[in-house]
Amino acid sequence: MSIYTEKKNININKPKIRIMDIFMISLVRARELAETSVRTASRFVGYVIFISILVALMTFAVPGASKIVSFGGFSNLFRNVVPAFEVDDGVLTADKKFEMKLTNLKIVMDTDLDEYGFSDFETDGIYVAIGSKYIKMISITDIDEESTYNEIYRYPVAMIFPSGSSNETLVRLIPMVYIMMAFGFVVVAAISAVRYLLAALMYSLFSQSLMSVSKLPMTFGDSLHMCFYAETLGIILVNMNNAMGYPVSSFIMSAVGIFITIIIIHKAMGPHMPDIDDILNRFTGGDKDS
Repeated sequence: MSIYTEKKNININKPKIRIMDIFMISLVRARELAETSVRTASRFVGYVIFISILVALMTFAVPGASKIVSFGGFSNLFRNVVPAFEVDDGVLTADKKFEMKLTNLKIVMDTDLDEYGFSDFETDGIYVAIGSKYIKMISITDIDEESTYNEIYRYPVAMIFPSGSSNETLVRLIPMVYIMMAFGFVVVAAISAVRYLLAALMYSLFSQSLMSVSKLPMTFGDSLHMCFYAETLGIILVNMNNAMGYPVSSFIMSAVGIFITIIIIHKAMGPHMPDIDDILNRFTGGDKDS
C-alpha cells in the first residue's frame, strides 16, 4: 500500500473529551480539531444543542431580557409605554402611534390605518404590524432593491380580541407572554441547529478531497462533525454582530464567517495530510510497493 493512503490510528485510550473541551479546541486549537471529530462522535448531538442554545441566548434571550429591563418590566411597558388603547366592536383605537424593537422583531401600531401594506414600511425586517382592523406579521427583505414582501399571518382584530381589550388586558396576559417568549427561544435554537448543520454538510461535501487523502480514518460523519466544530468561531462572530444591531453589514460578516470556517478546516486537516514526497510518488509511480 502506498504511504500516501496510509491511515493514522487514533489512540482511543486518551481521556474523554467534554463538550466544553470541543468548544475551546474549536476556538483556539484548530490543529487538534480533526482528531477530536473522530474521537467525539457521541458528543456531537450535545454540541449541536449547546451551540443552538448559545445562539438563541445571544440573539434572542439576552437582547430581549435587556429590552424588557429597560422598559421596567412588562407591567410598566403595557401600562405606561404602550399607548392607551381599546378595542370596541372589533376596531382598535389608540391615542398615538407606537414603535418598539424587541430582539429581531419590530412592533408597530398605527390605528389611522385599517391595516399595514408594503408602502407603509421604509426599512426591511420582521414586523408585527397593528392597524385598527388587522394585525399582521410581515417579513420584508431588500426594500431598496428587489423587495420580498411576505405576510406570515393576517388576523382581524375582532378575532384576536373578541370581547374587547385595553392596556389592563395585556397586563393580565403577562404570564402568557413569558410562555410565548420561551417558545420563541426554542424555535430560534431549533432553526439555528438546522441552519448550521446544513452549512456543515456543505462544507464537508466541498472538503471531501482533503478527507479522502487524510491519514486519519475519517468517515463522512466524522467530516460533518469536524466542519460543524469548525463553524464555531464564525457562528459566534456573526451572531455577536446580530445581537449588537449589525455594526458591520450582515453580508460582510457572513462572508467573514465563511472564510474563517474554511481556514479552520484547512488548519485542522493540515497535520494529517500526506507529505509532499508521498504525493509526488503517487503521481510519478515511485515507491509503489511501500
